[in-house]
Amino acid sequence: MGIHDEDLQRVKIETDLAGVVSQYVALRKVGQRWSGLCPFHTEKTPSFSVNADEGFFYCFGCQKTGDAITFVREMEHLDFVGAVEWLANRLGIALRYTDASDGTARKERQELTELLEKAADFYHQTLRSGNSAGKVRSYLRGRGFDSDTVEQFRIGYAPDAWDSLASHLGVPAAKLEAAGLGRPGQRGGPIDFFRDRVMFPVSDTNGAVVGFGGRMLPDGQQPKYKNTPQTRLYDKSKVLYGLHLAKKHIVEADEIVVCEGYTDVVGCFRAGITRAVATCGTALTDEHVKLMTRFAKRIVIAFDADGAGKAAADRFYEWEDRHNAEVFVAAMPEGADPGQLAEEDPAALTNAVAAAEPFLSYRIGRVLDKSDLDRVEGRARAAANTGAIIAEHPNEVVRDQYLVDVAQKLRVDIEQMRRLVVKPAPTRRQPVSPIDSASDDSVSGDGSEQQAVPQAEMNLLRALVHHSEIVTPLALPSMFSNQLAIDAYHLVTTDGWRDQIGNTSTAVTTLVGRALVEEVDADPIELVSRALDAVIHRWNMELRYDVTEIEQLREHQPMVQWLAQRQEEMHSDDTRTAAVEAVVGWLRTQETVNATDESTD
Repeated sequence: MGIHDEDLQRVKIETDLAGVVSQYVALRKVGQRWSGLCPFHTEKTPSFSVNADEGFFYCFGCQKTGDAITFVREMEHLDFVGAVEWLANRLGIALRYTDASDGTARKERQELTELLEKAADFYHQTLRSGNSAGKVRSYLRGRGFDSDTVEQFRIGYAPDAWDSLASHLGVPAAKLEAAGLGRPGQRGGPIDFFRDRVMFPVSDTNGAVVGFGGRMLPDGQQPKYKNTPQTRLYDKSKVLYGLHLAKKHIVEADEIVVCEGYTDVVGCFRAGITRAVATCGTALTDEHVKLMTRFAKRIVIAFDADGAGKAAADRFYEWEDRHNAEVFVAAMPEGADPGQLAEEDPAALTNAVAAAEPFLSYRIGRVLDKSDLDRVEGRARAAANTGAIIAEHPNEVVRDQYLVDVAQKLRVDIEQMRRLVVKPAPTRRQPVSPIDSASDDSVSGDGSEQQAVPQAEMNLLRALVHHSEIVTPLALPSMFSNQLAIDAYHLVTTDGWRDQIGNTSTAVTTLVGRALVEEVDADPIELVSRALDAVIHRWNMELRYDVTEIEQLREHQPMVQWLAQRQEEMHSDDTRTAAVEAVVGWLRTQETVNATDESTD
């Protein structure tokens, strides 16, 4: 299935690449471009660059490059058409297709999305004005959920009836089941999946509803929470409640607060902690952490005290290492969760989050708080227990710092404490990939070795990309000595080359992508002059090797002197442009002569 060229071009033109990328990566303005940590590989120093004006990104670490469509395909695991649809939906552009009979699966996915949106509206309106929702409105008011909060989170109510939603939507039972909203009843008709529950819509990062969490009312007899079963759109291990509302605040704070439940997130927002999200009825997963670290590297766990204490330390440390994250824990009062604390003492909640400790520090503190440190025996047990906890941390420096601190607090000899900290078995280091170890000029991106592109030629490519109207008339293939750079030159001097970039080799795409995101740090004519300096130098060197007879050298001497004079003029602001045009004219003549000689041969 294809998309009409006119619609495709409109999507490309209207898409703000920086806005799209910022949904996944914390970007900061650096000059005329944006920079952040690469979402495609783990790194500690930002090497990911976005040129919003040109609509291209490039990573100097892993050499990933492309436009908005490429980015969305990678991040959302979509095909080309799916990525264009994703962007078009974001822009409110209705796409036209070249083959209306194709794309059944895509259409079904869109239908499910629309069905879930209608369900969210139905639940929300039922809560706002439904006759059966009076008790629910009273309950929410009692929890401090005002009208603005209900509106912000689209909170709703599923009526206590078998088929209220099914009747409202009027779709077959199979369609309801595919969306996680219902199932076939004993009599064949569709029945609702959620009944008599406060409804919390769960959205993807763009705000599209993918599922629901339903909370039982206080007098209910069924399980407290009921969540949408896994569907084509909803996977609880990959979704975080509230992320679409919090992501902007997460990026600004470079911190994400993770809660256990929907009401915890609502409570955090009411307390001013607008960077809170929650897992949807499941423990934290690697996919959750991967998703969170697209927006921030500092993760604050705001579970109740027991929940945080039971967290698997090995998983946390693994995630810290794998995703370059920092896991902190906000110490909640015993038996309290963020939702309750927001209702009873909002200041205590904000203070707990602000005072969050590294996970290891939190665990040690829990042990020490419960130990009798006034007795020798109590301190000895505390030393043994904390030693076992410290030993779980994979970093030797971190372990040593904590054992020294604990030894001082417990008045235990440091060497005795060190013997209690049994070091874990060393983990196998991942081999360094060729990409990670490559120099800045190794830009093949396809596994092949490429000769480094000289800096002057790289600068000329940048000038061609960013100032084509000025530089294109002055640039020639013979100004490049590197074949990859020559191929890139031919691409960027072709009409409509941005639409053709995906059809070139990976190496050329990578090189051009790099040129697109790097700023031009000098006058474009000056960059042309630098490239011509290199051309003249190569010409003089070839002359020395090719011409050995004195008479031949004398024949070329006027040209050598003429070029030397032009070089001097190219280094002066007043005469640079005229000198560059003169040398380009000479070089164009040289290319013509060489082409004639080759055709004669």
